[in-house]
Amino acid sequence: MKVSELKRILEHVRDENEIMIAIKLPYSTVGAIPMVAVKTAQNGFDWENGKFILRAEEELSPANRDFAQQMRDMQEQLGWAEYEKRNLRAEIKKLNKKYGVE
Repeated sequence: MKVSELKRILEHVRDENEIMIAIKLPYSTVGAIPMVAVKTAQNGFDWENGKFILRAEEELSPANRDFAQQMRDMQEQLGWAEYEKRNLRAEIKKLNKKYGVE
């Protein structure tokens, strides 16, 4: 993104809006988009010359792809376990009814 594109977008944004950075998590979530606030903004110099840098309130680091896959696998396993638990409860309910157990 170029600064000119950002300026065009900001023309249509209220001044009191907070500037946030959306965070892509390696697993699914429910609810609002995970995000962190922007702490500062600055023009780059020396090696970062020609860049406009946003710094987040929290430390951000590149995702570890192995960790992301582990989180997806764990989420899938949890979903499968929940599915099995529901089926087992239904089966127990049927058996209790069949044999008159309360």
